[in-house]
Amino acid sequence: MANLNAAGEGKRRVKLYALNDERNWEDQGTGHIYWIIDINQQHYVSLVVKSETDGSILLDSKILLSSNYQKQQDTLIVWSDVDKRDLALSFQ
Repeated sequence: MANLNAAGEGKRRVKLYALNDERNWEDQGTGHIYWIIDINQQHYVSLVVKSETDGSILLDSKILLSSNYQKQQDTLIVWSDVDKRDLALSFQ
């Protein structure tokens, strides 16, 4: 059974970026960040961003211990996901 939890007391607003083939950051949308904990099957945690405009899923990325998550400045986290996409979250 997967549990969907808000990240913190209230909703945390973030902007999602993905690095394109030209090595430019593209805005993927703004939404609220959550995590999903799967306690029955694979014992994993996923980072989820839901669009603030229509509730669609902008990001569903497994959190892996082998991933290198980097904090840049005070409000930016950058990493590469399982699909080798370079992603960034800007916390607002």
